Amino acid sequence: MVLNNNIKLIIFDLDGTLVDSQYDLTDSVNYVRHEYGLSPLPVDKVASYLGSGITALVKAVLAELKNENFDVAVKMFKENYAEHLTDKTLPYKGITETLSNIPQQKVLLSNKDEKFSKQILNTLGLSQYFTEIYGGDSFKEKKPNPLPIYEIMKKFSLNKENVVMVGDGANDIMVGKNAGVTTIGVLYGYSSQEKLNDLAPNYQAKSPNEIVSIIKNLNN
Repeated sequence: MVLNNNIKLIIFDLDGTLVDSQYDLTDSVNYVRHEYGLSPLPVDKVASYLGSGITALVKAVLAELKNENFDVAVKMFKENYAEHLTDKTLPYKGITETLSNIPQQKVLLSNKDEKFSKQILNTLGLSQYFTEIYGGDSFKEKKPNPLPIYEIMKKFSLNKENVVMVGDGANDIMVGKNAGVTTIGVLYGYSSQEKLNDLAPNYQAKSPNEIVSIIKNLNN
């Protein structure tokens, strides 16, 4: 268990942590699959592939295709998704209050493209809570590689003891562990209790409000 009374910065994941975006992502996935003559995938199947960025997602949902030029499929996906980013995507219940009740500086770190991450937060009225918004293309590496967190800590002149990583998926917990920061895994996103137990974050939050309580206790 990691205890610290000097938490300065909270790094949040986006999909499955702040917003439920699985329906818009599934719609764009199935648009691309249709273009390739493939049958649609259910939401839960697409959600199981989320967290590693758009290129990884497209490759996963087109796994039936052999020797395919995925660059074309990724471009097709991004063009469609750009038009439907927030058709069905909404913040999780309590997220706005949670962000309001965390006094520390907050940074968004998603494996989704930076422009999409910014547009989603802007449209949903959440960008005001973040000092910086980063995507999977903001650094030379993406989660779970610790480089993004190292770069963020350098920018804010902070040490690992000052930082908390909050997310729902394997890449979120692993990037936090790889960077040596405290991790909070959320249970209301796309990971099951069993999966989160296997990932073994320092703390688990069943609701957004529990994130606030955990961070408050860390500083006591």
